[in-house]
Amino acid sequence: MPRYFSLCIAAALHAAVIAAALAEENGKWELEQRGRSLFALSYKQSASINNQTVTSELGFLCDQRNRMGVIGAILVPFDGTFENRQDPIPVSIQKKSDVYDRPDLLQKWKNGNEFLFLEVPDDVADLVTLLKEKDAGSDRSIHFYFPNGSVDQQTTNHIAIDSSEFASKFEEFEKSCNSSQ
Repeated sequence: MPRYFSLCIAAALHAAVIAAALAEENGKWELEQRGRSLFALSYKQSASINNQTVTSELGFLCDQRNRMGVIGAILVPFDGTFENRQDPIPVSIQKKSDVYDRPDLLQKWKNGNEFLFLEVPDDVADLVTLLKEKDAGSDRSIHFYFPNGSVDQQTTNHIAIDSSEFASKFEEFEKSCNSSQ
């Protein structure tokens, strides 16, 4: 049953983040309601890789029906850059951009083939806390590093997220999640 629950949440997260990809804002935290009870807070960004515009996203999701609050986080790597078949995926989350620095958080995310999913409540809470801390500082970028896993090239994916306005948007997100239907 827990595995089924995880798959349902992951599918819902992925759908919510893909829907957020259609949003016109790029590089900002966006709050949206999907259906009557599903809420997502996501950050989408675009970059040019090999002369193509690609996107990546970090998102949080809650479902009012279960009254659990935030139930997961999803990280969607830039299109076509993630080929890892390993599960779980180690993700190093750092306040600074140096891949060789000691991680501020080292977490194990689940592999959704085209995205990474985090559902452990304490780990999600640690990530939220780190994003809020960075939002309060002058340097507001947070860096995610995780192995690509490609057999012929052992590369590490790097996604930088801007935490600007995260704290206020997350507060709105929590209010939406906790409001009665």
